[in-house]
Amino acid sequence: MSVKNWLMGLVVLFTMVISVMTSGSLGVLAESDAVRQKAMEVQLNDDFFNPETITIPSGKTTTLILKNEGQKEHTFTVEKLGIDAEVQPGKERTITVKPQNPGTYELICRYHFNSGMVGKVIVK
Repeated sequence: MSVKNWLMGLVVLFTMVISVMTSGSLGVLAESDAVRQKAMEVQLNDDFFNPETITIPSGKTTTLILKNEGQKEHTFTVEKLGIDAEVQPGKERTITVKPQNPGTYELICRYHFNSGMVGKVIVK
């Protein structure tokens, strides 16, 4: 094998290695962006939500951190979006939502809506 052929083979091999490494790292960057998502904290207090109105983007994944700051068990329920999460007193629960249809939806605590524990979820 001549030096010229050996060098050509080395250049081809080097180019292939760089191509594989670059495409792999680009894939990792793309995955990292996909993992990033908006997070929002919602407090479930005794008989009210804080904030009372929550706005989340349509078609995008949003993480909701539900913190029960009250003395009673509460739910974060948006029936028309298929969301129903129970949270024990002093605990927190993280849920992920990806609503598709824009609109204003009723948010309630199933146990305390008669006491006024209601709010709104706006999907834009």
